[in-house]
This record gives sequence, structure tokens and C-alpha cells, in this order.
Amino acid sequence: MALVAVALPACKKKGKGKGGGSGGDPSQVVAKVDDAVITVGDVQERINKQSPFVRARYTTNEKKKEFLDSLIRFEVMANEAERRGYDKDPEVLRVMKQQMISKFLQKDFESKLKVEDVPDADVEKYYKEHPAEFNQKDEVRVSEVTVKDKGKADKAYSEAKALPKAAAVAPAPNEKQFKDIVNKYSDDEEAKQRGGDLGFFDKDSTRYPKPVVEAAFKLAEVGDVAQPIKTEKGFAVIRLTQKRPGFSRPLAEVKRQIQQRLFRDTRTKAMDNFVAELKKKSNIDINDANLSKVVIDTGTGAGAGGPMSGGPGMPPGMPMGPPGMAPGMAPMHPPPGTPAMPPVPQGKP
Repeated sequence: MALVAVALPACKKKGKGKGGGSGGDPSQVVAKVDDAVITVGDVQERINKQSPFVRARYTTNEKKKEFLDSLIRFEVMANEAERRGYDKDPEVLRVMKQQMISKFLQKDFESKLKVEDVPDADVEKYYKEHPAEFNQKDEVRVSEVTVKDKGKADKAYSEAKALPKAAAVAPAPNEKQFKDIVNKYSDDEEAKQRGGDLGFFDKDSTRYPKPVVEAAFKLAEVGDVAQPIKTEKGFAVIRLTQKRPGFSRPLAEVKRQIQQRLFRDTRTKAMDNFVAELKKKSNIDINDANLSKVVIDTGTGAGAGGPMSGGPGMPPGMPMGPPGMAPGMAPMHPPPGTPAMPPVPQGKP
């Protein structure tokens, strides 16, 4: 039954359920729905796949009957859908393919790749080649007023010194701010657009004149202002707005992080190579002329793809599904008017 295989395989045709625990033989039949069988193992397995909080709801026979009823309702609905020919519906077949691809990737592809298999040599190489990711020097952030003459610089400095230090972190709405001083005195129009902000830089930065960098690192507290600094363009008045301490993370601390990054790259490359080999074995014929005739609706109607579409290694439009569900596995949505069912997870066919 295609619908059952696609959405929620709860029962098996004359099959034996799997299960554990001490409740008896898991193959014993709990219910039959036409030629499909629901066993002790079927019910047990699906309840035990829930979170401990949810499982606690089904400890009594009454609640177990409710859960069983959800499986029966699902099965009779699937039978009726199949009777009406929905097992041959293109959308149903497409979702079944998605489920099949997902299961295939999980068992025959992804299960053979492990993060731990990334060689230590590759991890060490990445660590050495990307020092900026794991080591950073102390940085400061300042705002600057740039003027051409000393008189204007002194006035800007005097007004900046009068600002409350707290304004450098969280200025009050109507309180005078350093950017007001920048707009009033700065001869640099571009700097006015960003309120004089120079961003973060370390002691070795060459983005700004050395005297400015040195003065910035001599400022002790956020809100401190340096006296006018002589530069090639005139004079600069700077105010400290942020300090960011540096860090140095040893290889042992970031090894797992690097492994995961390299693993993702390896998995993507392996998938690309795998699909390339499959294409070589397939008879693929592409008609570019007809492809150009495809009309794309650029509106925001119901047909537009949403954030749940697509996924790593999956074709566009293949739904991601909810968290915890494998890429490409489409979540089941009951028809309108269907009574609410207890949560039943994806199970083994």
C-alpha cells in the first residue's frame, strides 16, 4: 500500500512485528485491518519511540487502546485512499520516492561516513592554514573626528571629553552623542555617514595611521577620549567605544569543530561523486529547447517554495520535514476533519 509505505508504516501484510521488553511475544496479533496485521511489537515499538514524557501517557490499557485506534484509523484511511486510486497519484509517488531516497541515503551512504574518520593529519593541516579562526589579538573599536586645523580639533576634543562615558555604550535618546560632534566638526564626509566609526582593529592594524592605532590602545575605559593626534590629513580626535579581548584556542579544544567542518565537505564531495557515477550509468537525455519553455511563477502564491524546501544533496522542492526527520521525508498531514491522532513516529516497514 503506497500511502502506508510513504507516510507512516504502522502495519504489515501478514508480517511479524519487532519489539522488546517483557510484554510477551511481539509477533502476537493485536488487531487486523483487512489483510494488514498490527502486532504487539508494532504498537510497542511505536510507543517506545516517543519521548519519555509522551510514553508515560500510554501505560494504561485504556490509553494503549487510544494509540491502537490511531493506527487502525490510519490503516482504514490508507485502504480507502488506495481503493480510490491515490496510490497511483503523481504526488504520492513522488513523496514515496523521497522516502525511498532518504532511507537509501541513510542506510547505504550516510551510515558509512563518520566524523571520527576524518584523519588527524587533515585536522592539523586545517588548523595551521586558518590561524585567524582560532587565534585573535586584543581589539578595540573607536570613533574619530578628522579635522584639518588644530583649533577645530581642540574644540572637538573639549566637547567629546564633556560627554558622559555611558553614552559610548547606551546613549540616551535626547543626549548629545559623539556622532553629533563628528557631524559638526569632521572634514571627512564619508566618515560622517558612519558617525566616525572606525570598527574593530588590533595593534598591528595598518588600516589607520600608526599614531591613531597607538593612541586607541592607550585608552583605558570605554568612553575615554584621546587628545588631538597629528596625522598626514591634519588632526584626529578618537573616542573608545568598545574593547574585545583576544583569544587563543589550542588544537585539542577545536579538533571536533574542525572534524565536523571537514566531514561536511567530505560528505558533500562524496555525494557529488556518487551522483556523478550514477549519472554515468543512466541514460539521460536533456532537451534544452523544451526546458527554455518552462514558465516560472515569481509571485508569492501557494506554489512558491518555502523554508522547508530542499536540503543538502536533495533536489529543489524536496521537503525537509520537521526536525529529526531525514531530509526528503515528507511529514504526514491528516485530511481536514480527521480526528487528532496520538503522535506516531516513522517506523520500520
